[in-house]
Amino acid sequence: MDDDRLIAARKIIGEADRDMARLFVKRMDAVRTVAAYKRDHGLPILDEARERAVIERGLSYIEDGELRDLYAQFLRHVMDISKAYQRRLMEHGEENG
Repeated sequence: MDDDRLIAARKIIGEADRDMARLFVKRMDAVRTVAAYKRDHGLPILDEARERAVIERGLSYIEDGELRDLYAQFLRHVMDISKAYQRRLMEHGEENG
């Protein structure tokens, strides 16, 4: 790989990281709302059927068979982080926003 291709690839990675950070904040804002709803309605944090549906839907967006398992792992990690955040919010009684 020549230097120009490496620089270009790293630039793309940087842009993707910036986009993912923005989307992460957007997701966690929604998670905050979900946590408040679950707390107010006495619902558990874990919803296994919902998690399976999220993974199935997410995998439908990935055409590259080599990346599908990796994306499923990525989604599981994101959902684990989301559940941990919900737990924190519910334990501390933080409000939406």
